[in-house]
Amino acid sequence: MNGAGRGPRTALVLGGGGMFGAYEAGVWQVLEGVFQPDLIAGASIGALNGWAIAGGCPAGEWAEHWLDFPTGALPRLRVPRRPLDGIFDRAAFERVIRGVHSRFSPRVPITVAITDLSRMRPFAVDAPDIEWIHLAASCALFGFFPQYRIGGRLVTDGGLLASVPLWAAAARGATRIVAVNILPGGGPWWLRGARSLLHAVAPPLPALPAGVEVVWIEHARALGPARDAVVWSGRSAARLLELGRADALAAVPMVRRLTQTF
Repeated sequence: MNGAGRGPRTALVLGGGGMFGAYEAGVWQVLEGVFQPDLIAGASIGALNGWAIAGGCPAGEWAEHWLDFPTGALPRLRVPRRPLDGIFDRAAFERVIRGVHSRFSPRVPITVAITDLSRMRPFAVDAPDIEWIHLAASCALFGFFPQYRIGGRLVTDGGLLASVPLWAAAARGATRIVAVNILPGGGPWWLRGARSLLHAVAPPLPALPAGVEVVWIEHARALGPARDAVVWSGRSAARLLELGRADALAAVPMVRRLTQTF
C-alpha cells in the first residue's frame, strides 16, 4: 500500500450503467477480501457505489441495498416540464442520492467524474468537497434524470464521454487500476452511436500515462436488455450480483498480481 507522501497508487475505478450497477456491488463482494484501494474513482452509478465503498460499507450490506430498494425510492416516470428535467421524478431520484451521501463519510480518497455539458469536457471532484449534488450530477443521464448546475456550469452524467473514468484515477497518481466496466463493448448501439457523435465534437480525453497498468473486470456480453438498466427489479439485481461475483472470482489472480505491494 502507500508509503508516506507517495500519494494514491492503486485505484478501484467503477463505471456507469444505471441499474446494472448491481454488478459492481457483486464484484466488490469478492474484491473486498482481495485488496483495499488507495483511491476510488467513479462515474454515474459507479460514483454512488464508490461512495459507499469509500465510506466503509461492508460489501454484503451494500449488496443487500441493491436487493431491497424501498418502494418510495424508485424513480417514477413523469412528463417533464422542461427538456433538462428528465423523464424520471426528481424528488425520488434526489431522495436516493441524498440518502446514500448522508449515510457514508469517505475513509479512503474518492473522486467523482462529472461532465460539463456546455463545454463537453469531463472533470472530477474529490472528497471532502463531494456533496450530494455532485453524486446526483454524475448519475444524471441526459433525458432520463434532471440536469444540474454546479458553480455556474450546466453538468450531466459523468460517464457520458467515458463510462469508466480511468483518466480521473490516473490524474490523481494511480499507476495500478482495477477497472469495472458494466457496459461491455460500450453498451447498446444507440449509446455507442451517441458517444461517437459526442467524441466528434468534444476535446479528446486525457491519455493514460505510460506505465499505468489496468486489470479489467467485465462480463463477456451485455448484462441485460436496456430496460434493466433503467428499471430496478429484485430478480435482475440478484442476477447481476451473481454475475459480478463470478467475473470477479475469475479475475482474482490478475488483481492479486496487480495489487501486490512493491
